[in-house]
Amino acid sequence: MKIEGYYQKALDKKSKILSEKKADYQRRLDVIKSTNSEFNEIIERLSVIGPQICIAGIANDTEKLSRLKAESMKLNTMVQKIIENSKIEPIQYDCTTCNDTGYVDGKICNCIKNMAIEYNLEEFSKNCPVMECRFENFYLDYYSNVVTNGTSPLKRMTAIFKFSKEYVINFSKNNGQNVLFCGNTGVGKTHISMAICYELIKRGFDVAYDTSFNLFAKIENEHFKIRTNDYYEELISSDLLVIDDLGSEYVTPYIQSVLYNIINSRILSKKSTIINTNLSMKEIEDKYTPRVSSRLVGEYISKKFLGDDIRQKKAFEK
Repeated sequence: MKIEGYYQKALDKKSKILSEKKADYQRRLDVIKSTNSEFNEIIERLSVIGPQICIAGIANDTEKLSRLKAESMKLNTMVQKIIENSKIEPIQYDCTTCNDTGYVDGKICNCIKNMAIEYNLEEFSKNCPVMECRFENFYLDYYSNVVTNGTSPLKRMTAIFKFSKEYVINFSKNNGQNVLFCGNTGVGKTHISMAICYELIKRGFDVAYDTSFNLFAKIENEHFKIRTNDYYEELISSDLLVIDDLGSEYVTPYIQSVLYNIINSRILSKKSTIINTNLSMKEIEDKYTPRVSSRLVGEYISKKFLGDDIRQKKAFEK
């Protein structure tokens, strides 16, 4: 679902809750109406005064207008007093900024934005561990400080961690900053990618994620069986697309074509893409068409992850 869909879902939810609160409040007022004749007389008088105030205003009869407004204010005070004496609490709004309408001065309230983000994260987490993989729990302690070939895993991963946090800070729609995270299994590529996704979703960006295997399977199913392009269009139009574990899919000429179209379309529209892979650049060149590999080489910032399999280290700790 696009981010707009989550906004609409939040607005619908807010509207439903407000309607239920108003209906409950009205039911309690109806109890007063059925038992308090004075209350009914005041309400009836107020219903008459309202149109009279409008007429007096149109006629510019300031004296009458002032008298009617004073009477209306007095009657409303009496109504509130009866309601208070009946122990009926006013409607308790979840958001006192918009009184649960979802809008403030014609603009969407922050409460709706926050609800939309939570809906987005909830749906997003069904397909990936975004709630578990954050910058806060990415521990550099798992990486060795032993220098090999001029650098150590700790130094390299510290730099990648810093780069990733800056990537989030500097992210904007259509800035077209594409990244290729490559390295062995279990060295933190998915964790870093998920942390980036989490932060950008929290900022209200439209983020799409899938593993390479699932992504192409869904596209094939959509194209050849369902005969739609909804999922494909979502991948093309999202503010950020993350393709995880590129190389795990079974490569066919059709897959080659789809991969190129996704990569190239997003480059042309300046949409940012992050691709994770266990493959080396040489393996990418051997596995995919020159058109695909040339785009990854020429248009993507490549970050090589170093280190041992962290998943294995965590397993040994248990």
